[in-house]
Amino acid sequence: MGSTRTVSLPAAALALAVAPAAALASACDREVVAHVKMTAGQACWTYRGVATTFVGDFSHGQRISAQMAGQAAEYDPRTGQVATSWRPRDPNVEGPGGFFFGDPEAPGALTFVAPANGTYRFSFSPCAMWGAQGAVKICAK
Repeated sequence: MGSTRTVSLPAAALALAVAPAAALASACDREVVAHVKMTAGQACWTYRGVATTFVGDFSHGQRISAQMAGQAAEYDPRTGQVATSWRPRDPNVEGPGGFFFGDPEAPGALTFVAPANGTYRFSFSPCAMWGAQGAVKICAK
């Protein structure tokens, strides 16, 4: 009879071993960019589609708000069916000088005052919603 030998890998080594395969299978690595362009006198910009990142230029002192929602798919083990519904997305924003803001207390929305002139990049989580239809509204005053 043969013997069975168990070898235990440290968790970090195991994570590194499976990380590349998981990343390739993830929707989280496929960024789709939409450009926020407001015309003179326009306070809000809206978007519907599959973009994951929204890039626009804003000025120091502007009060900016972003609202995001999108389709989410959920598996129902009782029926074996996948149901799609609209849910809030958790927006975040990056800007000049290393600025980053996200508000976990307000799902689907964030409001901030731009700390500097420059380009701001809005995105959202969970990345499991990347690639699904979504609706975005970004306003600046």
